[in-house]
Amino acid sequence: MFLHSSWGPELKWLCNPVLSCHSCILSWFACPIGVLVHYSGYHLFPFLAVGTLLLFGVLFGRLLCGWMCPFGFLQDLLHKIPGRKFTLPKWTNNIKYVVLALMVFLIPFLLGAETAYSFCRICPASALQVTVPNLVAGGFQPISVSTVVKLAILVAVLVLVIFSSRAFCKVLCPIGALMAPLNFLSFWIVKPPKNCISCEKCDKVCPTDVVPSSRIEEGVPANRTLDCVVCHDCQPPCPVKDKKSDA
Repeated sequence: MFLHSSWGPELKWLCNPVLSCHSCILSWFACPIGVLVHYSGYHLFPFLAVGTLLLFGVLFGRLLCGWMCPFGFLQDLLHKIPGRKFTLPKWTNNIKYVVLALMVFLIPFLLGAETAYSFCRICPASALQVTVPNLVAGGFQPISVSTVVKLAILVAVLVLVIFSSRAFCKVLCPIGALMAPLNFLSFWIVKPPKNCISCEKCDKVCPTDVVPSSRIEEGVPANRTLDCVVCHDCQPPCPVKDKKSDA
């Protein structure tokens, strides 16, 4: 709510490394994906955007994915709906890097910032925060094919995350792909317990299925992996949590 509560001054010159469309009239910050798409289309290097992402990433890794991203929060809420749950194959986690390379950088670079094949044209966060409100405000006037496709992707993603936790974050989110390597460099760490008993309770609650016990047993911070969103959900179930300090 805070990221979309601007009734006055805006900070859209600043990229906030979460999926939150800056085309929303109430958005405070710029979406890094929208900025990168436009700069790719104009063949310019976004020094401020890249510098901001690197700063946040080195300081916090993907902490903002776990604690500030509105689309991530929506996924967490939807996954609480009762029903059978499943885990997507591990190889699908690599799709987001292809999406980043093609739909954020390469295609806009070749076809221009306004291309219909950029990520912004199919972004489910943009569909939810901009397309749907505009449709409602416009009285559901005739809808274009591109809008139908964008809404269909939104519905597909929202249904998928009910059954598979943070599926969009793991498989498709280009911001996740951008920030993932910085988990290995960040100053923010999820400290492992000093006396891990290998109960694997942390694995059962991890929303991104990154098996934190595999690192905790070795005394390595749980967030030292690509797909961890640094939510700290692995800490409360730990039976030896009284023997470890918080990050």
